[in-house]
Amino acid sequence: MAKPRAILKRTQSVKNIAKITKTMQMIATAKFKRAFDRAVAARPYTDKLTRLIGKLADAAGSEFEHPLLDKREPKKVVLLAISSNRGLCGGFNANATKAALQAHAALLERGLDVEVIACGKRVARMLKYKRVIADVEHTHIEDKPTFAEVDVIGSELLERYANGEVDEVHVAYTKFETAARQAAVVEQVLPLEPPQADEDAASGVQQNFIFHPSAEQILADLLPRSVRLHVFQAFLDSAVSEQTARMVAMKSATDNAVEMIRDLTMLYNRSRQTQITTELSEIIGGAAALE
Repeated sequence: MAKPRAILKRTQSVKNIAKITKTMQMIATAKFKRAFDRAVAARPYTDKLTRLIGKLADAAGSEFEHPLLDKREPKKVVLLAISSNRGLCGGFNANATKAALQAHAALLERGLDVEVIACGKRVARMLKYKRVIADVEHTHIEDKPTFAEVDVIGSELLERYANGEVDEVHVAYTKFETAARQAAVVEQVLPLEPPQADEDAASGVQQNFIFHPSAEQILADLLPRSVRLHVFQAFLDSAVSEQTARMVAMKSATDNAVEMIRDLTMLYNRSRQTQITTELSEIIGGAAALE
């Protein structure tokens, strides 16, 4: 059995760690609320934009053509992998990297030339460990992504796709569904699927809209916006998922530390009791020897 002094030293060390993990849990909780508000705030705009594109698609007709809707034989593909710059967030980074690796392997099986863009230090390191070297690394986007920061990446991908340099764009990230559920997914951003007609139009409800300029011109302007917003939403979901994972991981670490402190306290009491019993036995034995 360990000596009481060593047990006390270990107990104090665990208590210090518990203080740190508890503080990190509280910080992650506060950041989660702000990240959640940012992620949810963008969704009404996304939904409204989707419905508007449906109305415009119905007005423009099935003969509408746009470069972002043009599906060509893929040769060059871009895989955008999103994670965080920091650790201590459970399996968040590992799950996002696993999804990116699976998508990368699937694209290679199709015989495509895959360009990997890593957004986050952790995913870049994990990909490198798996011998998948990222062609471009973006580590300047922290846990509060702004549209201006993300739009640089989205606009570049749009321009490259329109110029024919890239045939497909895929995004691997952690999608936030609820506070208790997040899933690492891979979504195809480009080429876009043909816009679906509005629900009212599909159900036969007649709605007469006057578009100025024409529906085709408005739709041509909104399609790139929807792609840029999709990429931005992926960064927002990844940010709120990171804080959720860190909050859960730090709570688990704190609970484990509290349990370990309780076990160490019981061990210390037993060790101290054993030491006292031994000392009493020695005193009694010494007194008996002197008689």
